[in-house]
Amino acid sequence: MGLSLMEYDVIVVGAGPAGSVTAAAVAHAGYRILTLEKNASCRSPCAGYISNTINTDLPDDSVIQSKITKMRTYFPDLSFHDFELNGFVVDRPRFDMSLALEAKASGAEIKWNSPLERNFPDGVKFRDETTDGKIIVGADGVFSKTASLLGLQQQRFAVCAQYHLKGIELIPGMCEIFFNADYAPGGYVWIYPTGGGSAKVGVGITKGKSPRSYLDDFIDNSPVAKRLGGTKTEYITGALPVGGLRERLCFGNTLLVGDSAGMADPVTGAGINNAMLAGEMAGKAIIKALENDDLGHLADYEVRIKKLLGRPLSRSLEKRKKLEACASNELLQEQLPELWVTFKQYWE
Repeated sequence: MGLSLMEYDVIVVGAGPAGSVTAAAVAHAGYRILTLEKNASCRSPCAGYISNTINTDLPDDSVIQSKITKMRTYFPDLSFHDFELNGFVVDRPRFDMSLALEAKASGAEIKWNSPLERNFPDGVKFRDETTDGKIIVGADGVFSKTASLLGLQQQRFAVCAQYHLKGIELIPGMCEIFFNADYAPGGYVWIYPTGGGSAKVGVGITKGKSPRSYLDDFIDNSPVAKRLGGTKTEYITGALPVGGLRERLCFGNTLLVGDSAGMADPVTGAGINNAMLAGEMAGKAIIKALENDDLGHLADYEVRIKKLLGRPLSRSLEKRKKLEACASNELLQEQLPELWVTFKQYWE
Protein backbone atom coordinates (compact mmCIF):
# COMPACT_ATOMS: atom_id res chain seq x y z
CA MET A 1 0.00 0.00 0.00
CA GLY A 2 3.03 2.26 0.17
CA LEU A 3 2.17 3.55 3.63
CA SER A 4 5.65 3.38 5.10
CA LEU A 5 6.80 6.94 4.38
CA MET A 6 4.19 8.64 6.53
CA GLU A 7 5.19 10.77 9.51
CA TYR A 8 3.05 8.82 12.00
CA ASP A 9 1.64 5.33 12.03
CA VAL A 10 -1.37 6.43 14.09
CA ILE A 11 -2.90 9.81 14.94
CA VAL A 12 -5.17 9.65 18.00
CA VAL A 13 -7.63 12.52 18.43
CA GLY A 14 -8.40 12.98 22.14
CA ALA A 15 -6.42 12.21 25.31
CA GLY A 16 -9.22 10.74 27.42
CA PRO A 17 -9.07 7.13 28.65
CA ALA A 18 -10.04 5.60 25.26
CA GLY A 19 -7.45 7.60 23.32
CA SER A 20 -4.63 7.18 25.83
CA VAL A 21 -5.09 3.42 26.22
CA THR A 22 -5.10 3.03 22.42
CA ALA A 23 -2.01 5.24 22.07
CA ALA A 24 -0.11 3.42 24.85
CA ALA A 25 -0.83 -0.03 23.39
CA VAL A 26 0.32 0.88 19.87
CA ALA A 27 3.30 2.98 20.99
CA HIS A 28 4.39 0.13 23.27
CA ALA A 29 4.59 -2.08 20.17
CA GLY A 30 7.11 0.36 18.70
CA TYR A 31 4.95 2.42 16.34
CA ARG A 32 4.94 6.20 15.90
CA ILE A 33 1.93 7.77 17.59
CA LEU A 34 0.69 11.34 17.76
CA THR A 35 -2.09 12.25 20.20
CA LEU A 36 -3.93 15.55 19.66
CA GLU A 37 -5.87 16.99 22.61
CA LYS A 38 -7.95 20.14 22.18
CA ASN A 39 -7.61 21.22 25.83
CA ALA A 40 -4.50 22.25 27.74
CA SER A 41 -5.00 19.32 30.13
CA CYS A 42 -7.48 16.56 30.95
CA ARG A 43 -10.87 17.44 32.40
CA SER A 44 -14.14 15.55 32.70
CA PRO A 45 -17.54 16.13 34.31
CA CYS A 46 -18.08 12.58 35.49
CA ALA A 47 -18.17 11.14 39.00
CA GLY A 48 -15.16 9.02 38.11
CA TYR A 49 -16.43 5.66 39.35
CA ILE A 50 -14.42 2.69 38.13
CA SER A 51 -15.36 -0.91 38.79
CA ASN A 52 -12.72 -3.25 40.15
CA THR A 53 -13.48 -5.57 37.23
CA ILE A 54 -11.39 -3.26 35.07
CA ASN A 55 -8.64 -5.35 33.50
CA THR A 56 -5.84 -2.85 33.77
CA ASP A 57 -3.50 -1.68 36.50
CA LEU A 58 -4.46 1.67 37.93
CA PRO A 59 -1.76 4.25 37.27
CA ASP A 60 -1.14 4.79 40.99
CA ASP A 61 -3.00 5.05 44.27
CA SER A 62 -2.85 8.83 44.40
CA VAL A 63 -5.62 9.08 41.78
CA ILE A 64 -8.03 7.07 44.00
CA GLN A 65 -10.26 9.33 46.11
CA SER A 66 -12.32 6.65 47.85
CA LYS A 67 -13.27 2.99 47.82
CA ILE A 68 -16.93 2.20 47.11
CA THR A 69 -18.55 -0.92 48.55
CA LYS A 70 -22.26 -0.13 48.11
CA MET A 71 -24.68 1.78 45.91
CA ARG A 72 -27.91 3.05 47.47
CA THR A 73 -30.61 3.85 44.93
CA TYR A 74 -33.48 6.05 46.16
CA PHE A 75 -37.01 6.00 44.83
CA PRO A 76 -38.82 9.35 44.66
CA ASP A 77 -40.38 8.65 48.10
CA LEU A 78 -36.83 8.10 49.50
CA SER A 79 -37.31 4.40 50.14
CA PHE A 80 -34.12 2.77 48.89
CA HIS A 81 -32.42 -0.32 47.59
CA ASP A 82 -28.81 -1.22 48.47
CA PHE A 83 -26.48 -3.12 46.17
CA GLU A 84 -22.95 -4.31 46.87
CA LEU A 85 -20.27 -2.85 44.64
CA ASN A 86 -16.54 -3.23 44.39
CA GLY A 87 -14.90 -0.17 42.92
CA PHE A 88 -13.48 3.24 43.58
CA VAL A 89 -13.81 6.91 42.74
CA VAL A 90 -10.88 8.47 40.93
CA ASP A 91 -9.81 12.08 40.53
CA ARG A 92 -10.71 12.25 36.83
CA PRO A 93 -8.25 14.92 35.64
CA ARG A 94 -5.39 13.15 37.45
CA PHE A 95 -6.54 9.74 36.28
CA ASP A 96 -6.80 10.88 32.65
CA MET A 97 -3.45 12.66 32.89
CA SER A 98 -1.74 9.59 34.31
CA LEU A 99 -3.06 7.50 31.37
CA ALA A 100 -1.86 10.17 28.92
CA LEU A 101 1.58 10.19 30.56
CA GLU A 102 1.68 6.40 30.39
CA ALA A 103 1.10 6.67 26.62
CA LYS A 104 3.88 9.25 26.47
CA ALA A 105 6.23 6.98 28.45
CA SER A 106 5.45 4.22 25.93
CA GLY A 107 6.64 6.52 23.15
CA ALA A 108 3.56 8.46 22.02
CA GLU A 109 3.90 12.16 21.26
CA ILE A 110 1.16 14.40 22.74
CA LYS A 111 0.23 17.86 21.51
CA TRP A 112 -1.99 19.77 23.96
CA ASN A 113 -4.15 22.74 22.92
CA SER A 114 -4.40 21.14 19.48
CA PRO A 115 -8.02 20.75 18.35
CA LEU A 116 -8.60 18.77 15.18
CA GLU A 117 -9.67 21.07 12.35
CA ARG A 118 -9.89 18.69 9.43
CA ASN A 119 -9.02 15.13 8.56
CA PHE A 120 -8.40 13.61 5.19
CA PRO A 121 -7.69 10.08 4.00
CA ASP A 122 -4.12 10.01 5.26
CA GLY A 123 -3.71 12.78 7.79
CA VAL A 124 -5.06 15.65 9.84
CA LYS A 125 -4.97 19.42 10.11
CA PHE A 126 -4.74 21.00 13.58
CA ARG A 127 -3.66 24.39 14.88
CA ASP A 128 -2.58 25.46 11.36
CA GLU A 129 -0.36 22.42 11.02
CA THR A 130 -0.94 19.35 8.90
CA THR A 131 0.60 15.95 9.39
CA ASP A 132 0.01 12.54 7.94
CA GLY A 133 -0.79 9.20 9.52
CA LYS A 134 -1.77 5.77 8.26
CA ILE A 135 -4.55 5.26 10.80
CA ILE A 136 -6.74 7.85 12.54
CA VAL A 137 -8.44 7.13 15.89
CA GLY A 138 -11.36 9.35 16.92
CA ALA A 139 -11.37 9.36 20.73
CA ASP A 140 -12.69 12.90 21.02
CA GLY A 141 -15.84 12.43 23.07
CA VAL A 142 -19.56 12.96 22.65
CA PHE A 143 -19.13 16.00 20.37
CA SER A 144 -16.52 14.17 18.31
CA LYS A 145 -15.04 16.31 15.56
CA THR A 146 -13.67 13.13 13.96
CA ALA A 147 -17.20 11.69 13.74
CA SER A 148 -18.67 14.90 12.33
CA LEU A 149 -15.90 15.10 9.70
CA LEU A 150 -16.87 11.54 8.70
CA GLY A 151 -20.36 12.92 8.08
CA LEU A 152 -21.93 11.15 11.07
CA GLN A 153 -24.91 12.52 12.95
CA GLN A 154 -24.49 14.08 16.39
CA GLN A 155 -25.43 11.54 19.05
CA ARG A 156 -28.16 12.10 21.63
CA PHE A 157 -26.61 13.31 24.86
CA ALA A 158 -27.38 14.05 28.48
CA VAL A 159 -26.09 17.26 30.05
CA CYS A 160 -24.41 17.10 33.44
CA ALA A 161 -23.40 19.49 36.20
CA GLN A 162 -21.31 18.59 39.23
CA TYR A 163 -19.98 20.25 42.36
CA HIS A 164 -17.29 19.04 44.68
CA LEU A 165 -18.78 19.61 48.14
CA LYS A 166 -16.72 19.63 51.34
CA GLY A 167 -17.90 19.27 54.93
CA ILE A 168 -21.06 17.27 54.23
CA GLU A 169 -22.65 14.19 55.81
CA LEU A 170 -21.91 10.99 53.93
CA ILE A 171 -22.39 7.28 54.43
CA PRO A 172 -18.88 5.74 54.36
CA GLY A 173 -18.15 3.61 51.28
CA MET A 174 -21.61 4.33 49.86
CA CYS A 175 -22.43 6.09 46.62
CA GLU A 176 -26.00 7.39 46.45
CA ILE A 177 -28.27 7.70 43.43
CA PHE A 178 -31.53 9.69 43.58
CA PHE A 179 -34.36 9.32 41.09
CA ASN A 180 -36.83 12.19 41.20
CA ALA A 181 -38.55 13.81 38.21
CA ASP A 182 -38.52 17.21 39.96
CA TYR A 183 -34.75 17.30 40.42
CA ALA A 184 -33.48 15.16 37.52
CA PRO A 185 -35.91 14.76 34.60
CA GLY A 186 -34.79 11.86 32.41
CA GLY A 187 -31.79 11.18 34.64
CA TYR A 188 -30.64 11.12 38.25
CA VAL A 189 -28.66 12.89 40.97
CA TRP A 190 -25.48 11.26 42.30
CA ILE A 191 -23.37 11.59 45.43
CA TYR A 192 -19.96 9.92 45.19
CA PRO A 193 -17.76 10.22 48.30
CA THR A 194 -14.19 11.42 47.70
CA GLY A 195 -12.87 10.94 51.23
CA GLY A 196 -12.79 13.16 54.32
CA GLY A 197 -16.39 14.39 54.36
CA SER A 198 -16.28 15.50 50.72
CA ALA A 199 -18.13 14.22 47.65
CA LYS A 200 -18.88 14.81 44.01
CA VAL A 201 -22.55 15.75 43.84
CA GLY A 202 -23.95 15.96 40.35
CA VAL A 203 -26.94 15.62 38.09
CA GLY A 204 -27.41 14.32 34.55
CA ILE A 205 -30.58 15.18 32.64
CA THR A 206 -31.97 14.88 29.12
CA LYS A 207 -34.69 17.52 29.28
CA GLY A 208 -35.85 20.58 31.19
CA LYS A 209 -33.87 23.65 32.23
CA SER A 210 -30.13 23.96 32.87
CA PRO A 211 -28.58 21.09 34.87
CA ARG A 212 -27.01 23.55 37.33
CA SER A 213 -30.40 24.95 38.31
CA TYR A 214 -31.70 21.44 39.07
CA LEU A 215 -28.55 20.62 41.01
CA ASP A 216 -28.72 23.82 43.08
CA ASP A 217 -32.38 23.08 43.79
CA PHE A 218 -31.53 19.55 44.95
CA ILE A 219 -28.69 20.72 47.20
CA ASP A 220 -30.79 23.53 48.71
CA ASN A 221 -34.31 22.10 48.84
CA SER A 222 -34.41 18.32 48.53
CA PRO A 223 -35.26 16.10 51.52
CA VAL A 224 -31.51 15.44 51.98
CA ALA A 225 -30.54 19.13 51.73
CA LYS A 226 -29.53 19.35 55.40
CA ARG A 227 -26.77 16.77 54.76
CA LEU A 228 -25.41 18.79 51.83
CA GLY A 229 -24.85 22.19 53.41
CA GLY A 230 -21.08 22.17 52.85
CA THR A 231 -18.70 24.29 50.82
CA LYS A 232 -18.72 24.14 47.03
CA THR A 233 -15.09 23.87 45.99
CA GLU A 234 -15.36 23.08 42.31
CA TYR A 235 -17.94 23.18 39.53
CA ILE A 236 -17.83 21.41 36.20
CA THR A 237 -20.29 20.77 33.36
CA GLY A 238 -20.27 18.36 30.47
CA ALA A 239 -22.23 15.95 28.34
CA LEU A 240 -22.27 12.25 27.66
CA PRO A 241 -23.77 10.13 24.90
CA VAL A 242 -27.05 8.33 25.70
CA GLY A 243 -27.95 7.10 22.21
CA GLY A 244 -26.16 3.76 22.45
CA LEU A 245 -23.38 2.27 20.36
CA ARG A 246 -22.94 3.77 16.90
CA GLU A 247 -23.87 1.46 14.03
CA ARG A 248 -20.40 1.70 12.53
CA LEU A 249 -17.09 2.13 14.34
CA CYS A 250 -14.69 1.56 11.46
CA PHE A 251 -14.46 3.79 8.37
CA GLY A 252 -11.55 2.81 6.13
CA ASN A 253 -8.46 3.88 8.07
CA THR A 254 -10.46 5.61 10.84
CA LEU A 255 -11.75 4.04 14.08
CA LEU A 256 -14.03 5.55 16.72
CA VAL A 257 -13.45 4.63 20.38
CA GLY A 258 -15.05 5.57 23.71
CA ASP A 259 -17.72 8.29 23.90
CA SER A 260 -17.25 9.27 20.24
CA ALA A 261 -18.50 5.75 19.42
CA GLY A 262 -21.40 5.97 21.91
CA MET A 263 -19.91 3.48 24.37
CA ALA A 264 -21.22 5.08 27.58
CA ASP A 265 -24.15 3.25 29.15
CA PRO A 266 -27.32 5.12 28.05
CA VAL A 267 -28.92 4.81 31.52
CA THR A 268 -26.07 4.99 34.03
CA GLY A 269 -23.75 7.13 31.90
CA ALA A 270 -20.81 4.94 32.96
CA GLY A 271 -18.19 4.96 30.26
CA ILE A 272 -14.64 4.66 31.64
CA ASN A 273 -14.47 0.85 31.75
CA ASN A 274 -15.89 0.54 28.22
CA ALA A 275 -13.58 3.27 26.91
CA MET A 276 -10.50 1.51 28.27
CA LEU A 277 -11.67 -1.85 26.98
CA ALA A 278 -12.20 -0.29 23.54
CA GLY A 279 -8.73 1.25 23.67
CA GLU A 280 -7.22 -2.19 24.23
CA MET A 281 -9.28 -3.75 21.41
CA ALA A 282 -8.48 -0.89 19.04
CA GLY A 283 -4.79 -1.16 19.94
CA LYS A 284 -4.72 -4.88 19.06
CA ALA A 285 -6.48 -4.37 15.72
CA ILE A 286 -4.22 -1.43 14.81
CA ILE A 287 -1.03 -3.36 15.64
CA LYS A 288 -2.24 -6.25 13.47
CA ALA A 289 -3.07 -3.84 10.60
CA LEU A 290 0.37 -2.20 10.84
CA GLU A 291 2.27 -5.48 11.16
CA ASN A 292 0.58 -6.82 8.04
CA ASP A 293 0.41 -3.49 6.19
CA ASP A 294 -3.30 -4.21 5.72
CA LEU A 295 -6.06 -1.86 6.94
CA GLY A 296 -8.58 -4.69 6.56
CA HIS A 297 -7.60 -5.89 10.05
CA LEU A 298 -9.15 -2.74 11.56
CA ALA A 299 -12.59 -4.28 10.96
CA ASP A 300 -11.75 -6.89 13.66
CA TYR A 301 -12.12 -4.11 16.22
CA GLU A 302 -15.74 -3.37 15.27
CA VAL A 303 -16.64 -7.07 15.32
CA ARG A 304 -15.12 -7.60 18.78
CA ILE A 305 -16.69 -4.48 20.31
CA LYS A 306 -20.14 -5.37 18.99
CA LYS A 307 -19.77 -8.85 20.43
CA LEU A 308 -18.78 -7.49 23.85
CA LEU A 309 -20.86 -4.32 24.16
CA GLY A 310 -23.64 -4.63 21.58
CA ARG A 311 -26.21 -6.44 23.72
CA PRO A 312 -25.69 -4.64 27.06
CA LEU A 313 -25.76 -1.21 25.39
CA SER A 314 -28.86 -1.95 23.32
CA ARG A 315 -30.65 -3.25 26.44
CA SER A 316 -29.69 -0.08 28.27
CA LEU A 317 -30.93 2.04 25.36
CA GLU A 318 -34.36 0.39 25.61
CA LYS A 319 -34.37 1.14 29.36
CA ARG A 320 -33.37 4.76 28.70
CA LYS A 321 -36.44 5.21 26.46
CA LYS A 322 -38.67 3.84 29.22
CA LEU A 323 -36.97 6.01 31.84
CA GLU A 324 -37.66 9.13 29.79
CA ALA A 325 -41.31 8.12 29.50
CA CYS A 326 -41.55 8.24 33.32
CA ALA A 327 -42.40 11.93 33.42
CA SER A 328 -43.89 11.80 36.93
CA ASN A 329 -42.64 10.56 40.28
CA GLU A 330 -45.61 8.18 40.45
CA LEU A 331 -44.41 6.39 37.30
CA LEU A 332 -40.78 6.44 38.46
CA GLN A 333 -41.77 5.00 41.83
CA GLU A 334 -43.57 2.14 40.14
CA GLN A 335 -41.18 1.37 37.28
CA LEU A 336 -37.71 2.11 38.65
CA PRO A 337 -36.78 -1.55 39.40
CA GLU A 338 -37.09 -2.35 35.68
CA LEU A 339 -34.95 0.65 34.71
CA TRP A 340 -31.91 0.64 36.97
CA VAL A 341 -29.03 -1.84 36.87
CA THR A 342 -28.88 -2.74 40.57
CA PHE A 343 -32.39 -4.28 40.55
CA LYS A 344 -32.83 -7.85 39.39
CA GLN A 345 -35.95 -6.83 37.40
CA TYR A 346 -33.66 -4.81 35.06
CA TRP A 347 -32.07 -8.07 33.90
CA GLU A 348 -35.22 -10.16 33.48
